[in-house]
Amino acid sequence: MITRVGDSRLPRAHRLTAITLLAVPISDAENKQWALDKIRELRPQMVVDIGPGAGTYSDLAHAHTPGATWKAVEAWAPYITEHGLWQKYDHVIVADVRHIDLHSIAYAPDLVIIGDVLEHMAKPEARSVLRLLQAWTDNLLVSIPLAHHAQDAVGGNWFEIHRDHWQHDEMLRELGRGVVDSVQGDVLGYYLWSVAACA
Repeated sequence: MITRVGDSRLPRAHRLTAITLLAVPISDAENKQWALDKIRELRPQMVVDIGPGAGTYSDLAHAHTPGATWKAVEAWAPYITEHGLWQKYDHVIVADVRHIDLHSIAYAPDLVIIGDVLEHMAKPEARSVLRLLQAWTDNLLVSIPLAHHAQDAVGGNWFEIHRDHWQHDEMLRELGRGVVDSVQGDVLGYYLWSVAACA
């Protein structure tokens, strides 16, 4: 019998276990091919992945960016060993992106990826982070969930709390005229912003 998470046919203990298992730092698979195609087209030499969680984007694209250096900025230190981030990235920095000097990571990286991170911040904080990233990088790949999913701390990790929700058009407006491409899925929205498009 196939049952859905939260299905009342499951005993209560199993429903809670199933819900807990889904609340991990792994992004939905929707439009990952689109993201990979964009990363390939950019041919970056320096990639910074903000909030890599389980290393989704390194798993997706590291092998497709020969010669590139991949750096990760992860706020929750236990994820580094839990998800083998040292094996997926050339350098891992433990820091909250809201409280770090970005130039200490790299000077003007070709590509910054911030995937499924902004919903974990209040919108004023997320807007501030976006402005800082746009001033720092040549290209910014943003992924956000478009459907609101309430989520509390997971395994003691308060960075996993969902604090705000974004709509597709709202993110397009927030990123401004530098958006060169985007895709609106049922689950995730993807946005590629480029400083070159702002000129």
